Parts: sequence; structure tokens; C-alpha cells
Amino acid sequence: MTAVLSSLVVVDRTASPAARFTPLGRLAAAGTIVVGASLQVLAFALIPDFDKTVDRLRWVADHNVQAQLSKTFDLLAVPFLLGGAIVYVLLGRDRSPRLAWTGGILLGFGMCGLMAVQGLETLEYALAQDGRFDLASLADAVDNISTAPAVATAVLFLVGAAFGILVTSVSLWRSRAAPRAAAALLVVFFVVDAVLSEPLVAHVIALVGAVWIAVAILRSRPPAEAR
Repeated sequence: MTAVLSSLVVVDRTASPAARFTPLGRLAAAGTIVVGASLQVLAFALIPDFDKTVDRLRWVADHNVQAQLSKTFDLLAVPFLLGGAIVYVLLGRDRSPRLAWTGGILLGFGMCGLMAVQGLETLEYALAQDGRFDLASLADAVDNISTAPAVATAVLFLVGAAFGILVTSVSLWRSRAAPRAAAALLVVFFVVDAVLSEPLVAHVIALVGAVWIAVAILRSRPPAEAR
């Protein structure tokens, strides 16, 4: 049992690819994944979770400042999430190059789709707060978008992010560059978010995993420094 637990939390600080990063590179890599996850937690903490689009738009119309701040955090997170995908590729490519690159590319597609979704939701928020539009009709239009660009956005985001997270978690698990338990939290995040529909809880879990991996990155050292 002790050996199993050790394999889940212990990282070889000298064998990790992060040991070859410069001190500034390790700080940048760790900061990127933590900032991205933190911004998403802030975004979801500021807005309730709604089952219906019309309820969300009505809340947005009644809580202008809070809604805009939430969406701002959501938008600002995307470049850091994309940077985080690059960090995960760098960590996993030594032992699982095909998995690392596949996961990174899929996450890149997912982040492109996410940015498009953020743009759409930014417009939704502006229209909801404008006051000239019937929110029920606006929500119906949003829920029934079926244009080719909308389908492409959905495929990029849903397929890219979902498979990207799963493949990346396997890559990190095999890499031993991060605690295996932290890599498993990526899968837990996906299940809680996509299956259980608990976005705030899911993103808190993602933040815990990001901080754990960030600590492993910062503690990585070349063999000469580790002695």
C-alpha cells in the first residue's frame, strides 16, 4: 500500500523534463498553469450555475458588473490554458512523445473552440444587458444555433478539450514528471464538469491539480543542483 501511495505522489525531481528548464522557465511554466486554473475558478465563483439559458441571461441582465467581471476572468484564462497545454507537452514528451503531442494538439483545438465560445457569450452578455431585446427570444436563438460555424466551434471545443484532457492526463501519468495523483485529477475534473455538471467544483479540482503540478515543476532540479 505504501509503495502504491508513493507512486501516486512522488516525483523524481532530477529526471523530470522541468529539471532542464531555467529557473525563470520553471517559474513561468508553474505560473502559467496556476494562473489559468485560478482565473477559471474566479469566473465560475462569480456566477451561479443555471440549467436554462434564459435564466442565465436574466441573471446577467440583473447583475451587470458581476457578470462582466466573471466573463473577463473567463476570457483572460484562455491564453494561460493554451500555455498550460504547451507546458504539459514539455513535461510528457520525453517518455510519451506521441501521447504528449496528441494531447497538446487536441487541447490547442479545444482552446480555439473555447475562445470562440467566449466571444459568443461576451455578445450574449452585452445583448442581455442592453435592455432592447426580449431575453426569452434571445435565449431561444442561442439554444438553437445550428450554423456551420457554430457546429465547427462545438466540435473544436467539445471534442478537442475532452479528448485533449484525457490524453494529456495519460501522458502526464506516464511521464512521472508530475505526481500521478495530480494527473488523475485532470480526469476527475472532466468527469465532475462534463458528467456531473458541477463546474465550480470541477474547476477547484483542476486548480488543486495545477498547483500540485506547479510545485513539482518548481522543485525540479538538475542532478548537479539536487546533490
